[in-house]
Formats: sequence, C-alpha cells, structure tokens
Amino acid sequence: MAHVDKTPLAADTLNRKWFCDVNTGTYAAPSWIAVNGMMDFKASRDNVMQDDSDFDGEGAKSSTATAYSWAVTTKLKRAVTVASAVAYDAGQEVLRAASLLLGTQNRVDIRFYEVTTSGPVTEAWRGYAAVSWSEDGGGMDALDTCSVTLTGQGKLTADTHPDYAAAVPIVYSCTPNTGIAAAGGTLVHIVGVNFFLAGVDDIVATTGVALEAHSFSTWTVVDDRNIWGVTPAETAGASTVLVTNSTGVCTVTVDVTVA
Repeated sequence: MAHVDKTPLAADTLNRKWFCDVNTGTYAAPSWIAVNGMMDFKASRDNVMQDDSDFDGEGAKSSTATAYSWAVTTKLKRAVTVASAVAYDAGQEVLRAASLLLGTQNRVDIRFYEVTTSGPVTEAWRGYAAVSWSEDGGGMDALDTCSVTLTGQGKLTADTHPDYAAAVPIVYSCTPNTGIAAAGGTLVHIVGVNFFLAGVDDIVATTGVALEAHSFSTWTVVDDRNIWGVTPAETAGASTVLVTNSTGVCTVTVDVTVA
C-alpha cells in the first residue's frame, strides 16, 4: 500500500478561542452567563487504564480504558466590570460563591466551547463540576488574579454548540446611537449575539436589519456578534434597531436617535 501524501495545514487556531459559561438556571431550562476575564484555559480528560493482558498477546501487554475523569482549569483576571467600578464579573462571582460551599452546593453546571470567527465551531461540552478557587497573590506590582479548578462530577457530555442552536438575535448596542441621518446613509456598528447559526450568517436577507419597519440599505454580518450596516431613511426621533434571523426578531433591542 502506497504512502498517504501529506496536506499542509492552513491557519492556526488560538487558545483564546475557548469560552466558558456557568448555568444560573435549571439543567432543563438553563440560563447561561459567561465567565469573563479568562487569562488561561485548559480542559483535560484522562482515561483510567486497567491491565487486561493475557497469554494470547504473545508477550505484548494490553490495557483497556474502564473509566475517565475530567477537569477544567483557568486563571481569571479580577477586574471590575464596565458597568460598575465596584462589581466583579457575574460569572466569576457564581464560581467564587460556589467554592465557599460544600457538598452539592459546591457544584456548578458549566459548558465550554470553541469560537473562532469564520472558523471551526466543533467542540462543545457540558457537565457538573466541583469548584476550587485560590487567589494567586503576588507583589505590590502584581495584578489581582485567581486560579480556578472545575473538577468533573459525572459525565462530560458533548453539547449542542451555541452557534448551532436556533435563537432570536439580541442587540446590545448600536454605534453611533445619536445623530443618525434622517435621509439615511449613516454607517453604524451593531453589537449583539445570535447573528450566526451553524457557524454562518443567519440574518434573513430581505428583513434582517432595520430601523423600525425600514430595512437597512446594506449590511455585513461579520460574525455572531457584530454587524456593520448603512441606515435607511427614517423619521426623526427615537427609532429601534431590529435584527431578524430565521428564528425570529430580537426581543432585546436598543434605540437610536435620528436627526
């Protein structure tokens, strides 16, 4: 049999592609919030191997995987949020609070998955994990960071990737949000989520991005969270930015001021 020719790989992927969320709802009806500020991330799964060698191996040893363990380790930057100078990230706080408890109260439901803009969205995992939290400390010039270990409790389950789950868009912001020309033609940047489905643009072509009932003259969906578009003509005053995908119209919206 002839050798198989090698095919050179293309672009690298970076470890910062990993996202990690914690569930603040129930398992059946999850309410996911992001764990922000990750500076380092590692997910591991280790098989427990048992020796099943026998005489039939003619002297060659054999082992079989009979169980496995899994864990997630991450380093978090303890920075305050944009919204409040006295508040830490909500996802981090869920983990820290759980780490102070024992038994089942020390357990969290997490998911972690890869997101690469215009790239693979292959891996997505979910499972219960026990939380360990330790402050890293350091000198007077050190940043405040902490190390978190999430030790698996039970199965690590392959999950539906969030980018493959059908969900209506959410719009967080539109920049600029004032001085939008009534005659149209203002270039704006819309930030939100659920603009992609299955890793590709999921904005319905004819009605996808609009000010009230007036569709944008043109727009580009950069990735799941970013849209650039040119506004249509619109009556002066407050106007709602609407994004519609194949699932429906956004339920969380923002307003801009048309002048």
